[in-house]
Amino acid sequence: MDIVRNTFGWLESPTQYELFKDVENLEGSARRAGSEFLTRWRNLTISDQLYYLNSHMGPENAICYYDNPYEGSQIRATQILTRKIDYLESFIHRFEILKKPAKTPIMLITPETGRLPHHMGTLAQYISGKSGGQGEVVAALCEGLLERGVDVHLATLNLKKRFQLESQMTESQWREIRYKIEAENIHLVSSSIFADNLSAYSGDPLRTAAEFQREIVNNVIKTVRSRHDGRLIIHSHDWMAGGVITAYSKSTNVPVLHTVHNVFTENLPLSLLEGVNLQSISEDIYYSEAYGQTCVDCQATAIKNATLINFVGERFLREVVNDFFLDRPLVPSSVRSEVKAKYYNDAARAIINAPASVMYPENCHFLVQKYGVDDSIMQAKRENLVEFQKRTGLNVNPDAILFFWPSRLDPVQKGVELLEAVAQRFITVYPSVQIAIVGDGIGSDRTHVDILGKIAYASQGRIAYHRFDEGLSMLGFAAASDVFGASLYEPCGQIDQVGNLFGATATNRDTGGYHDKISELRLKIDGAPQDVGNGFLFRDYDPGGLWYGLEKSMFFHRKPLHVREAQIRRIMKESREKYDLQAMIAQYIRIYEKLNGGNPLV
Repeated sequence: MDIVRNTFGWLESPTQYELFKDVENLEGSARRAGSEFLTRWRNLTISDQLYYLNSHMGPENAICYYDNPYEGSQIRATQILTRKIDYLESFIHRFEILKKPAKTPIMLITPETGRLPHHMGTLAQYISGKSGGQGEVVAALCEGLLERGVDVHLATLNLKKRFQLESQMTESQWREIRYKIEAENIHLVSSSIFADNLSAYSGDPLRTAAEFQREIVNNVIKTVRSRHDGRLIIHSHDWMAGGVITAYSKSTNVPVLHTVHNVFTENLPLSLLEGVNLQSISEDIYYSEAYGQTCVDCQATAIKNATLINFVGERFLREVVNDFFLDRPLVPSSVRSEVKAKYYNDAARAIINAPASVMYPENCHFLVQKYGVDDSIMQAKRENLVEFQKRTGLNVNPDAILFFWPSRLDPVQKGVELLEAVAQRFITVYPSVQIAIVGDGIGSDRTHVDILGKIAYASQGRIAYHRFDEGLSMLGFAAASDVFGASLYEPCGQIDQVGNLFGATATNRDTGGYHDKISELRLKIDGAPQDVGNGFLFRDYDPGGLWYGLEKSMFFHRKPLHVREAQIRRIMKESREKYDLQAMIAQYIRIYEKLNGGNPLV
């Protein structure tokens, strides 16, 4: 139970434990209130406050005994501490009532999230359902907005089994967490339909979406608005958080920012939305026909009803508006038409994602050797490389050039078939190269999992494939010489950003978000006017194009150590400036304030 109780080994009685949890649960509201309330809360966290409740205060604890102002009375100490907690809780509650009219809350609605900042409340440390870059940007938004004093709420799926596994909890331990810890500003939508799913989009995503949207419309939005005299701004993420959620929001005059993380949509049959008053929002729904039924086109409905939309990259927004990819079934016509309507009415924006602080190598607890821009970068990367090689079954070689693929095995978007076409031949031609892939297939499709498994098996320790594991993936970024992909299209992409932050070059196709963020690496020693760039781009979507990009990167990583380390250090520094979390948050706050009638949020 230590995982749940966090007792630090010294809480001896149920009374101490309960009062300790009372103090702990006050942290979120005390931090939001700030000033003297935070100071008072910090005073309550001093260990002596609880230690005076200890009934075993003999000679071995003489210092504490002599300083005890309660003359050794545990009853008196308990009474005083309980009163202090009650007073502080009451003062904070009154303060929040007085302060409440000054704030309009932001509610992020998303099917998935990365690791949440602890300021979101005690429950936050147990909530993470990451399955892509969308979850990471949601976590980064929570972190950045809370730091600025914005009242942030998060509505997401209760992926109970996923949360239990990540926190290494039993069912009974998880129940204790859910029953005893106040959720505060985290609103978990629970259902047996998706409780055992390991990601937001596994299982039956249509039934998951229907449950999620029904609960948000019927309960969550009303609950949050009622706490703030009807004020609320909704920030919805992806198609699953769109659909009837955004239609209902528009019909009840709640301003909405909808972030288009990808152009996928799903058609949600009306029969699955029983319990939602569809008649009252019928005019705001973008209807479609699928599965022989009338459906809600979730992404198109979200874009249609949003006050503003934003893409996570300028280039991809323009590609959608300018009719790129018409030769492939990538962008649904409904989505494209609604995006164009928003774009030509000046209601579309582009904001590039910025990683949260936990995505920096000096803060990443998955590494065997953490490092920052002022450390011995290449030595730290060698240590992480050796550990990664041991864990993945690659031949242990600290001098290997490691190309790391951290993306899902998606043949529609990510170009996994190009990787399969060149991997074995590339390591044969270039013996110093190793390739590692850490990523899942799409849904239950094991086609590319099996293909890459066979390629890895035949490579004699030169190629490794593993299913997605967060710790292994983050270690891979630290081990990598180059983080690469072969995307046909890309709304934003995060692997290049994280790769650069971790001291790796980035190689990918010249499209969408990668066009926005990757610039060709050119060096003065090779005749360039100055050292510039952070990676390598290729244009053709075929095996030859990927080979060309990897080859350019490999030639750089063959250069002398002092040349590489200088460039890697420069890339790490520049990526921190370019992908600054506070700059991203400032852009979102400007949008929120526009939705708030031009009034500041804080």
